[in-house]
Amino acid sequence: MSSSIAPPSGPGVPSSGVPPSCMPVALNLKVTGGEGQDEQEVALTGTLRPFVAEEMATVRASLEQAAWSTRGTLCVNLKRLKYMNNVAFLELNRFVRWVSTSRPELKIKFILSSVIPWAIRKFQVIAELYPSVTIEVYDKAFYPIQEVIEDDEFINVLRTQEKIIWEHEQDKLAWHGLRPGLRIADVCCGLGDFAILLQRDFRPEYIVGVDHSKPFLRYARQHVADYGLENIEYQYGDAAALLLPDNSFDFVTCRLGLQVFNEPQGILRELLRICRPGGRIYVTNELMSGIIGWPQKELFRWTYEKVIEMGHVLGMDMDTGLKTRSMLINAGLEDIKVHLIDINNMNSDSVGLAKVVESWNYVTRQMCQRSEQPPEVFERIREGLRAHVEAIQTEGGFASWPIYAGSGRKPFRS
Repeated sequence: MSSSIAPPSGPGVPSSGVPPSCMPVALNLKVTGGEGQDEQEVALTGTLRPFVAEEMATVRASLEQAAWSTRGTLCVNLKRLKYMNNVAFLELNRFVRWVSTSRPELKIKFILSSVIPWAIRKFQVIAELYPSVTIEVYDKAFYPIQEVIEDDEFINVLRTQEKIIWEHEQDKLAWHGLRPGLRIADVCCGLGDFAILLQRDFRPEYIVGVDHSKPFLRYARQHVADYGLENIEYQYGDAAALLLPDNSFDFVTCRLGLQVFNEPQGILRELLRICRPGGRIYVTNELMSGIIGWPQKELFRWTYEKVIEMGHVLGMDMDTGLKTRSMLINAGLEDIKVHLIDINNMNSDSVGLAKVVESWNYVTRQMCQRSEQPPEVFERIREGLRAHVEAIQTEGGFASWPIYAGSGRKPFRS
């Protein structure tokens, strides 16, 4: 059940006695569950930056009302807050202190995201001081391999890879509906190179790139500054809880992003939400089981099947490619288009392609460590990657790396 919070009234609510709020912030409150429920949730979204504590009056009163009507655990969901300042944090701390005396049996769970990283540290201190308080970092669970892909060294992997893929992808983007003058959102934008290439070749009205990796975003922003591009913006954010408005983009992309998260459906829902009716969503996904080569084809097969297996342990599906059409249909899109981006050593720069495969040594080593593989497994994978590089470089050798690109139109009907 979901309902708006009514202004507090009745005996005992609120106890703070503060005047009505004039807080100049965008804020929505939502309660799930009903009065007298064992669990209830208050969700705050938007920007929470009051100048003085009195501007938090409505929030405080609403939290106190929810605290009075909850028997078990009150969840204070802050995961979709874009900004919060210390004045707001101190008021939430005072609310916890009020609960500890007025409702000592009530448990409080704060749900946070790393969009406001300093808040996690401060709320952890609150949890240490008050045994009834717990915190949950929402996106830590959602991004199971974030530490793998957030490392600065991974930047070299993505730069080389982006160049190779773009050479095969650019000619098909118009077929998927991309044209000049559109408003574009690139979710899981990585280093932001795709946005710059779109700006160069498709002249969009505006592009925003969103990623959860701070090293990637630092690189992307510097890159845009170096080129003096003003209509490209990069945001730090959670792909499954985007801080972007509904129905606001003509073309929404997520390239090689769905396959590395354990809840791709959650990302697709957000892509659909921010896409305007009639706009298109464009995704790409690898098919690791389709990576083939000659000679040593059996070693190719073992290597990439092992990578897929480790991906499953880490919450990823590196073999998403053939599921692309089904995913788009299940997301509610229409006019589905899918094509194969066949990258091989006969149609690509073999030197660049060999560098891409060599760079996978770094990624697979991280995957081996995090999935707790014995050292001999990584050595065997290294052997397989060497075989892949040799197939690319050897006369008479062949190696293919398939990626599936798909798009669909958001219906006009709700």
